[in-house]
Amino acid sequence: MFDPTQKTLALDFARALVRGDYPAAHAMCSRRLQARLDITALREQFERMIPLDWGPVDPIELEDRDEWPFVYVVLGGDVYSEAIIIESFTLEDGQARIDAVEFGRP
Repeated sequence: MFDPTQKTLALDFARALVRGDYPAAHAMCSRRLQARLDITALREQFERMIPLDWGPVDPIELEDRDEWPFVYVVLGGDVYSEAIIIESFTLEDGQARIDAVEFGRP
């Protein structure tokens, strides 16, 4: 359902968030999503899910199932795991961008 470029973008987005590189993660979002979710809100939502005292996030991996209408990125932790769910992508200026995202397991 999702192409390799979109899947790579989803993983890159998750890795940027885990590194705390919120400007880079924000730049991977569509203009529409950026207007609704500024860098501060992006950081707050992510850190509400993965607090700063979480410890190492490992693994960061894609769970890919054709029947799912979203891309599911697992963020592993010592006690439990969380997820980033990317519901849609769009093309802007010839580049794939994240257009809808949820933080946390469904």
